[in-house]
Amino acid sequence: MRHRWDPVRDLFMLQERMNRLFEETAERRAPPEEAEIEHADWIPAADVYEDEREYTLALDLPGIRREGLDVSLDDGRLTIRGERAQAEGVGVRRTERPHGRFVRTFSLPDAVDRHGITADYKDGVLLMRLPKRTEQPAHRLKIDIQ
Repeated sequence: MRHRWDPVRDLFMLQERMNRLFEETAERRAPPEEAEIEHADWIPAADVYEDEREYTLALDLPGIRREGLDVSLDDGRLTIRGERAQAEGVGVRRTERPHGRFVRTFSLPDAVDRHGITADYKDGVLLMRLPKRTEQPAHRLKIDIQ
């Protein structure tokens, strides 16, 4: 069977290969104490927006069950994990959507109010709102010398 040339499919395949190449390079360069980088089979697409009040993060996660999502905040890093199962019991003729485990991590700016973060999952999109602090964190501290 001969496949027609599909530039969009080829672009997505190239993007996936580049993402994996960057991940593998990061794993090889990680210091020994950080060598336990979590394995991911694919990386979901994300958009980040900002206005004067908040940052908004939107991740495309169609086909992922809400119960299968894990969102955590640790040491200023927001991590979203989950898994998309491969279709079973059917004869797969073509598969373009990635499956398996995914992990996506974002470093949060100091301006984010970590206690005010909210997440909503609807129509296959995880929408996270990260409000900005009303007071600005001190970037410079004066240390008194004793």
